[in-house]
Amino acid sequence: MSGNTDNIEQLVSKFERGTISESELQVLTDWYNSHDDENVIIPLKKQESREQIKSRVLTGLLYKIDPDRVRPRYHTLRWLAGVAAAIIVALGFWVVAEKEIFEHVQTKHAKMAIKPGGNRASLTLADGKTIELSTRQSGIVAGQQITYTDGEPITSFDGTANDGEVQYFTLHTPRGGTYKITLPDGTEVWLNAASKLKYPSRFATGGRLVELEGEAYFHVRPAYEGGKKIPFHVAAGKHQVEVLGTQFNINAYPEERTVKTTLVEGKVSVSDQQQRFVLRPDEQAVTGPDGTTIKQVNASSYAAWRDGKFAFDGKTFEESFAEIERWYDLEVVYTDQVPEAELVGDAYRNQNIGLVLRVLKSAEIDYQLDVKRRQVLIKGMKKK
Repeated sequence: MSGNTDNIEQLVSKFERGTISESELQVLTDWYNSHDDENVIIPLKKQESREQIKSRVLTGLLYKIDPDRVRPRYHTLRWLAGVAAAIIVALGFWVVAEKEIFEHVQTKHAKMAIKPGGNRASLTLADGKTIELSTRQSGIVAGQQITYTDGEPITSFDGTANDGEVQYFTLHTPRGGTYKITLPDGTEVWLNAASKLKYPSRFATGGRLVELEGEAYFHVRPAYEGGKKIPFHVAAGKHQVEVLGTQFNINAYPEERTVKTTLVEGKVSVSDQQQRFVLRPDEQAVTGPDGTTIKQVNASSYAAWRDGKFAFDGKTFEESFAEIERWYDLEVVYTDQVPEAELVGDAYRNQNIGLVLRVLKSAEIDYQLDVKRRQVLIKGMKKK
């Protein structure tokens, strides 16, 4: 077992006697939450007693804590039974007599009720028809036939209209959704939550253009015509990016004041209707009402979402929580001014909201999670 087994056993004993303090209950709950919750979710079955529930919990929990303990001794089972009981209470499966403890663990349960986003998107065809894409898939491939990445067809279409015009399609992800598309030229685009990508059924001769609203990561494949590279353009409001073959991230949500292009690899040029800038890796172009500025950043932090992570280092407080807000489909409300706090570290996007919000505790931010309204109230720095 882990080195803190003795301490956990003492906390379980206190829990059973009803003498555990709020801070001690926090330690016990955090110890449980530090494990992979997905394998310990307890689905209730019809006509199942509490003892049967405890038995099922013990089986999974015992393996989680110490896989080598295949024949645990009686006293081990006894304290594990206590932990199992505590977990079941924390998940809201029955009420304990101590009202204060019950209210506290119910709060923990409520935090886990807000789930992270996943593979969710819709595709609008040229005729206006919208197709809800499979949540079991992670992306689509555009071509003479639109398919999922595993080759399963979505729909067939004629690549050009009757008059020879190119047709346009729009891939849309909702709040809490992400999806990937491989464009007709082989370019790969990952869409973050609450984003839209408009693209053609085939690229016109001499140029490639897509339109973005929201956030996307691009891996542009080189294309040639007559021995010359065909440029690839991304239009995001008044901000336009031109590339020949590279990897970059664009954040262009209409509700935000700026558009950010972050270069991961290669070279791109960024235009804002007034000036043109050439970016190098780990540079970011920030275009706002007053023009464009270039700054040095850690590009991997701005592209971490594509790999299933939140990366807080180097970002402003508002940047980090705008990303959390869209991914969990929440509303972040600042009851006062935005805290002047620096968030550090990473968090996985597949975690429940309670685990991700631990970053606020580390930064000593006072906050409240209102599950019913799907709001996170940011109250400012904790008073010392």
